[in-house]
Amino acid sequence: MAADIEESQRKISALVRVGRAMVSAADYELALGTLIETVSRLLDVETGGFLVYDPARDELVLQLPAFGIDDPQLIAEYHVPLSAGGNAVRVFLSQRAYLCNDAEHDPRMIHRFVEMFGARNILSIPLIVEDRPIGVFHAINKRSGDFDQADLDLLTLVAPLMAVSVSSAQMFRELREKSRQLERAVFLQAELSRTALDAPGMEPLAERLADLIARPVMVLDSALRPMASARWPDGQVPSQSWLRQGAVAERGGRGAEAADHPVVTPIAVGTHFGGYLAVLPAGASLDVLDTRAIEHAAGIFALEMLREQSAYEVESRLKGDVLQDLFTGSYRDEEEAAGLLRRLGYTLPGACRVARVEAAAAPGDRDTRPARWQEEMQGPQSRLYSALNEVCAKVLGVAAVAPWRSGFLLLLPALNPEGDFQLAQELFEQFRSVGEQVRPGLRLSLCLGSAVATVGALGQSLEEAERALAVARTLEIADRPLAFEHLGVYRVLLGPNNARDRRDFVDEALGTVVRYDLEHGTDLVDTLRAWVSADYNVGEAAQRMYVHANTLKYRLKRIRTLVGGDPSRGELRLQVELALKMLDLPRLTAPVPPTVG
Repeated sequence: MAADIEESQRKISALVRVGRAMVSAADYELALGTLIETVSRLLDVETGGFLVYDPARDELVLQLPAFGIDDPQLIAEYHVPLSAGGNAVRVFLSQRAYLCNDAEHDPRMIHRFVEMFGARNILSIPLIVEDRPIGVFHAINKRSGDFDQADLDLLTLVAPLMAVSVSSAQMFRELREKSRQLERAVFLQAELSRTALDAPGMEPLAERLADLIARPVMVLDSALRPMASARWPDGQVPSQSWLRQGAVAERGGRGAEAADHPVVTPIAVGTHFGGYLAVLPAGASLDVLDTRAIEHAAGIFALEMLREQSAYEVESRLKGDVLQDLFTGSYRDEEEAAGLLRRLGYTLPGACRVARVEAAAAPGDRDTRPARWQEEMQGPQSRLYSALNEVCAKVLGVAAVAPWRSGFLLLLPALNPEGDFQLAQELFEQFRSVGEQVRPGLRLSLCLGSAVATVGALGQSLEEAERALAVARTLEIADRPLAFEHLGVYRVLLGPNNARDRRDFVDEALGTVVRYDLEHGTDLVDTLRAWVSADYNVGEAAQRMYVHANTLKYRLKRIRTLVGGDPSRGELRLQVELALKMLDLPRLTAPVPPTVG
């Protein structure tokens, strides 16, 4: 267990360090050098090198610096046509990593290059951006021995960030080559990169960009819904006309009458499309330098979106795997399981409830198809996760949220039902508020399982929270939290039909009546059964019970008090009738004694 946690911490540390290296420099060679140095420390290797695919030449070209060599002439000799084969080409074309601990005798290796760089062992991974291979990274000569599977797993984990970083660095190099026209864009890139490192998120980036270009800025998702803004006037509401005006501007048809119409630039890196960056000219038309600067600023926003999503996916995978094991009973030792929960950040003492949070498209949203909705939520999901954690830290004193399936999972303290529901209501209201900030029109559901006292029982509470969530989805309950105890008849209808659920349901519906009979020697349950059988006719029920009608009426008055309403009306009628049927189950399912004689 300690080894697993140590390995998880090593992976998270690797992602953080590579993420920092991604935004540490705008210079192409310096960025690659920083990445090589970072990965070399992570894997304890001597050095490494990037090969980037050049489609014009159909070759993999080694990038400077590489393998500890700064000689451009020597580096220029290392370029491999895809038709030449070799290890790098195979890794690039197959998009599969390769580990070699005997480079000198491996037939896959091009031995001229093995000798050139003195390679003893090599770990090669493909660099892929949005399913498109862009190159290969080689790590060579591990200092402490041979490469192993842990090294391969770690390098594979950080490979997407490295690939995005290389693509970003290429973009930066192209900017520098445009000289004076793009000097402002480079400056803007550096400023936004610093902002992304110091204060990650769309809002800080939007604020900084608005300061740099002295104009209002708004970040939109792919459906033109605002995600963040700075200095934006209230009267300017996103519309499809913004995109049409942008197309006119690109063709040179923008007139003076459109001087205050937003300039809209796609936010994209590689084939990843995240939305749009809108800038309001604010009375002064944007010149070429302004426009170019905004276009390149959109790349930083795209990288920030990718960074948020990558970090979210990693944490989702790591936390999700551990919680899955905990909730399925893989950890038999209660103390060990509780300790693991604490290390995950769940430091709530005593009994707990599992709660499920899920986001959905609001009624009337432009496109609520499940596939489209999940695609659009990929970016907001990670920002929503951070926002929910901040709310829990403020309300509970602990960030008790983890990504779970298509939503999130929480552990809430369980004190008493009334207090638990009040706490859930407070969380729900704040969740809705931050959800609206992350994505206007977002609809959240919060559903609770029952209170459990041990870690081993958390799986039961989770299963109940999922059933409550199913009811909330079906009945479109999005204005309040929904607890498992409040499901009523749906608790049985949507459940696994086990004895515990039936017993709990009967106790909630008729427990007060059953206990009253036991304590006072009455037969109110039989009275209720006779009344229901007589189709709620008092006279007929009295005849069946052999009592006076007034006596039956008195008993029914007592029953109404005990069950908290009229058992012959509304939803209570269904619950009472179903509970009576369940009370009969033991008698109906009892084995028939053999006939004697």
